[in-house]
Amino acid sequence: MSSLASLADCLGQALAGLAPVADTHLPLAQARGVVLARDLTVPADLPARAQALRAGLAVPALDLMGASPQMPLPLPARHPVTPGAALPPGCDAVLPEEDVDPLGPMALRTPGPGEGVRLAGQDARAGLVIAPAGAALTARAALVAGLAGLDRAAVRRPGVAIDLPDPVLADFAAAWARDQGAEVGADRVDLLLRATPTHRPRLALTPGDTAWLARVDGRLVLDLPPRFDGLMAALLALGLPALAALSGRLAPPRPVALGRKLTSAIGLTELALLTPGPEGWLPEAAGTITLAGLTRARAFTLVPPGAEGFAAGATVPAQPLDAEGMPT
Repeated sequence: MSSLASLADCLGQALAGLAPVADTHLPLAQARGVVLARDLTVPADLPARAQALRAGLAVPALDLMGASPQMPLPLPARHPVTPGAALPPGCDAVLPEEDVDPLGPMALRTPGPGEGVRLAGQDARAGLVIAPAGAALTARAALVAGLAGLDRAAVRRPGVAIDLPDPVLADFAAAWARDQGAEVGADRVDLLLRATPTHRPRLALTPGDTAWLARVDGRLVLDLPPRFDGLMAALLALGLPALAALSGRLAPPRPVALGRKLTSAIGLTELALLTPGPEGWLPEAAGTITLAGLTRARAFTLVPPGAEGFAAGATVPAQPLDAEGMPT
């Protein structure tokens, strides 16, 4: 084991002092899944003015105190509104037509202040953080941002190039990189994913001992094993930290409880897939990635080299496998 390079040492030499890529502005539709460079905030109170929630007459509620069918009160003015319309100045309620005597017009009851109305700023106040810097822009956050009047977001999107001889693995690696918010095929290459050269030291990572991450000519280069399980382990154990450093992504592991025992070998970092279960997260065999396991799993954990595993019920740090995240 002493001849193997540790995962921590590999990441340390590759990522030490690495600055995130420069930010750019993208339309919201193109920014989904990309890491935000700055907080995405509501630019102004929403709505800017009180809006009607129903059809009727906009009225100043306090001016109609005591109105009833037995004692109707004259309306100061007639301001018909439809749902979504801004209320005229001085009005703070919407009286439905059935509560108005059309011959007057007279109010047949007293509306409460704010009745039938969305008040100014009720949806959101200016400065509300929709999504924080360091988080990937979700579809929901993009929708809220669009409704708030935003059309672009400041993001950091690393450029990734793929150089793998197997077209199936190359397509998989490209899809994985896009899922992490990277731009594949960009003019600027911040991370190169390539086939493993033979001169690299072996890494104390199972599976994926022939993987390696290093800085070469000012960019990160991730050497990927030719087998699918090793490639997957390398993308998760090395590729994720690399893209997080390049994009400024802040996504700490989430502690989860194991639903059964996880056994690991001393001296190696072993990747274990995790599947949610009714009594905790169920680990696949440490150091093993199968297509069946990958289909079931929603997250993974890295068992450190000094541990022989974890007992059932133990809490371990887990990270989601993809952009869909982890179930709560």
